[in-house]
Amino acid sequence: MFEVKTRDGLARIGRLATRHGVLETPTLLPVVNPRRMTLSTAEIRDCGASGLITNSYIISRHEELRERALAEGVHTLVEWEGPLMTDSGTFQSHVYGDVEIEPQAIVEFQRDIGSDIGTVLDVFTEPEFDAGRAESELAETQARIEAAVPLKGEMLLAATVQGGIHPELRERAASLVSGTESDVHPIGGVVPLMEQYRYGELAGLILAAKRALVPSRPVHLFGCGHPSLFALATLLGCDLFDSASYAKFAADGRMMFSWGTRRLAEMQELPCGCAVCSATTAAELQALPDDKRERQLARHNLLVSFAELRQVREAVRGGQLWELVVARAAGRPEVADALVALEAEGEWLEKWEPAFRPQQPTSAREPLRRFVQDRLHHAKTSSECYDHPFFGAIDQELADTAPLRPPGNVRQRSWTPERVHAIASYQFGSAAADALLKGDVELVTSRNTGRLRNVIVDGEHRLSLSARHGLFTLRAAGACVIHATCAAPQHRVVVHADSAEFNRQGRNAFCKFVLECDQELHCQDECLIVTESDELVAVGKLKVAPVEIALGQQGLAVKVREAV
Repeated sequence: MFEVKTRDGLARIGRLATRHGVLETPTLLPVVNPRRMTLSTAEIRDCGASGLITNSYIISRHEELRERALAEGVHTLVEWEGPLMTDSGTFQSHVYGDVEIEPQAIVEFQRDIGSDIGTVLDVFTEPEFDAGRAESELAETQARIEAAVPLKGEMLLAATVQGGIHPELRERAASLVSGTESDVHPIGGVVPLMEQYRYGELAGLILAAKRALVPSRPVHLFGCGHPSLFALATLLGCDLFDSASYAKFAADGRMMFSWGTRRLAEMQELPCGCAVCSATTAAELQALPDDKRERQLARHNLLVSFAELRQVREAVRGGQLWELVVARAAGRPEVADALVALEAEGEWLEKWEPAFRPQQPTSAREPLRRFVQDRLHHAKTSSECYDHPFFGAIDQELADTAPLRPPGNVRQRSWTPERVHAIASYQFGSAAADALLKGDVELVTSRNTGRLRNVIVDGEHRLSLSARHGLFTLRAAGACVIHATCAAPQHRVVVHADSAEFNRQGRNAFCKFVLECDQELHCQDECLIVTESDELVAVGKLKVAPVEIALGQQGLAVKVREAV
């Protein structure tokens, strides 16, 4: 149902399969009200939307809409052929008080009108509620989720994480919903925090939930619809967003940007290149009749939102999402507050830090700093060092190794066994490096570029160098040396016997067959695949963080390079 394609720490790009198509995440589901649409669904699609969300409670309370939805389906009702999610009325209970519908009935209604993703009628816990009341409401929400699961049919079910502003309750709620046969996990009850710009608290609550949420299901941040928040929310591990803000802000004459919000009436020029702003001027927009101006501003708000999401996804692919959030924080102090809150979570976030990123870091983020310090602690260093702006004194031999390259670094072309040892020591530890290079060492370099390609020791091909990252990939002979040198569980991924038979044939290892994993490994690290009796069967690259496997991740665990 949900396949993670690319990771950058907690952030990921995924594909969520529904009966009406696939959503590429992270993405925004614009809210549509079938009783009043500022834009048609065709116009929303043209702005970049691949999915929508509408409110099943509003539909159920309006006789004509209810009958049409039951007879023709909710997709026909809103004239939309793609993935469609429905909310349950929880937000209406927050705004207006109790809603007049039974929790199980609204789930059945969503199923019967053909919603692709239906939502449990959870209890919206207000931020001002104390821990006692929040715990009581969490229990009620969980009871409703468990009662809803048998009713969902073929519909995906969104089971919300509540718990108020109490992190320990959020973590408990996340653990409880992860144990149900639900499919999507919204973070609920946080709209007031966003409205009050309490982004530091918001970040802490999302991370509390992420500590216990099963990572094989997408996380939906309810009510998040401003483009200035998308990068931060994705960094925190959220995959889906929804909001009617694009229309509400337009009705109020406000324009959204990645760096904040401005009133059209106060603007002399339009600092935007979207299809709306590039075809008109601020004065021309201001002179439009109210209804036409509202539609144009709504289009602008959606175009800017989806442009920001494209930039977020590209940042994830390039390993530069943290840097994008830092850029957004420059214009939004509230985003900066969230980054400060993340510093306290550095130890846990470091577990998700990949071994390398496609691009060099340009900020001294705490998880990366911790990761580098840990690797350097286990490596031998020489007396010749350079001062890295983020990581301090670094062995000169590592100056061409990710992520330790200094800004503007010119790649070194000379290769020596000492330089090879420094890199191997940084990656695998000093004992493994000593063993890998014990013997007659031959360094095979490119005739054209002078870059190192392979390391041959006593006639065995043990290591190859990735020129892009300045890091080694293990060959079968090198894996055998590390296996003999380093005691379990170092560098190891232990798999079930059923998987080992396939891994011996060079096939990949999957999360569901992993029994144990060295917790010091990181996503993108080289690793050994072994059986329960520590028999080495293959070598490859770890494609998930060990903490993900522990939380129940599915899919590919190790991309096998060679059988042993």
